Amino acid sequence: MSRLTTYIKRDLPLRISLMIVLAMSLLLTITLLVMLFFSRKAMKEDALNRATVTLNRAMTNIDNIMLSVEETAGNTYINMKYDNPEMMYTYARRIVEANPYVSGCAIAFKPDYFKGHQLYMAYVHHGDSLKPETAAPLISESSFGNKPYTEQAWFTKPMSTGMATWLNPLADFDSTGIQSVTSFCMPIAGRDKQPIGVISVNVSLSLLSGVMAAAKPSPNSYCALLDRDGSFIVHPVGEYLFNFSALNMPGESVHQAVETMMNGGSGYLPFNIDGRKFYLFYQPFELVDFPYRDVGDLGWSLGVVFSEEDIFGDYNRLFNYVLIIAVVGMVLLYLHIRLIIRHRLRPLSMLKERTERIAQGHYDEPIPTSPNIDEIGKLQYNFQRMQRSVAANISELNEITSSIQKHSTELQEAYQQARKADNMKTVFMHNMTNQMVAPAWAIDEDVTALCQYDEDSQKNEVGTLVEHIQQNGVAITRVLNSLINSSEEEQIQEKGGES
Repeated sequence: MSRLTTYIKRDLPLRISLMIVLAMSLLLTITLLVMLFFSRKAMKEDALNRATVTLNRAMTNIDNIMLSVEETAGNTYINMKYDNPEMMYTYARRIVEANPYVSGCAIAFKPDYFKGHQLYMAYVHHGDSLKPETAAPLISESSFGNKPYTEQAWFTKPMSTGMATWLNPLADFDSTGIQSVTSFCMPIAGRDKQPIGVISVNVSLSLLSGVMAAAKPSPNSYCALLDRDGSFIVHPVGEYLFNFSALNMPGESVHQAVETMMNGGSGYLPFNIDGRKFYLFYQPFELVDFPYRDVGDLGWSLGVVFSEEDIFGDYNRLFNYVLIIAVVGMVLLYLHIRLIIRHRLRPLSMLKERTERIAQGHYDEPIPTSPNIDEIGKLQYNFQRMQRSVAANISELNEITSSIQKHSTELQEAYQQARKADNMKTVFMHNMTNQMVAPAWAIDEDVTALCQYDEDSQKNEVGTLVEHIQQNGVAITRVLNSLINSSEEEQIQEKGGES
């Protein structure tokens, strides 16, 4: 790591390239995050809009089917007469034949309504459940289910309330061999306005499931229709089961989603199934308000389930593509910027090498002329001027150094000659001094002797001493004249040398 840091610190183009790329990456990252945040939000809102349209379309289609069934049953009910029990099969067949959505019709009366019949029910339905209902043969029967009709909800509820209603899928008897249905049940009012029987019109859940399946917005989405107890009227994967509650599905998030739907709310929420994430969009099933239509609140709920892939699949793929493009773009940008910076900083690298050579003493190292007129070109031009100035100054210094060395040599030679002359002068002075010592001693002795003579001394001896003193003084004077002459000759020579 330290080597890499050192390498980066020493490579200026690399540092500049990395700084530019990092700045661009930061700006691009912030831009992408903002864009992707709002894109994800927009996709979620789009999924909500699609789900709302899907649910409304499915609800409208199902409600149209239900309304047509109600009208068919109502029209037959208006023209019914209750004095002939055998006519009940005719009425039931008429209802089944009049409406393609009806899979069967049961008309039942309270016990002992018809004389000779304690319980009486006329049931007509399409016999072959594997065929389309319009092609299946009609079968007439006098029973429905595995227990008396007086114990079945489709009969007991309208009889007790006196109101028409839609029932949840039949769940209180053995469903073996019976197609899953939901029933519209309306009471038959007698002369006293009290219920005397019930008309139950069955609508196949496979038909409703087909309507729901046709309404789903994507191949991987699922639509479901729940009753007020959380049981499936239409199963999201096409399994039309009796007494199958959505609350029995595994997963706490699934239970929370189902309970939210059962509360009659609308909106969306996420949940997980087998580790996969889904979004449930739901709303209550509301019947269209129509004159003389009074079937109460069904308590049903519609839901459409999107997998996360359905909602965010394109977003995730786009994110991956954008990420790959961004990474490749950053690499290409880095290489391009590094190439440009290296090209633009090549004169600086050349100047660095030339300055290193100049620092090593190669002052005449040439610096090429730059064709650029930008700052780097001006810097290169100024380096040229500086290099020429340094070379000229170094040349002048070399000349001065050479001259100084020459004068130093001459001074050294003059110094040696001066020392030689000084030594000769010392020897000369020593010799001259030695020559003056004897006469000086002689004069001293003569003067001493002369001072010791008195008046009675002979004049001849005094004269002799005086003569000796004069002779020795002349000798000393001669030596001193020689010194004076030698000194004058040296001064003349020095003046001639200076000139």
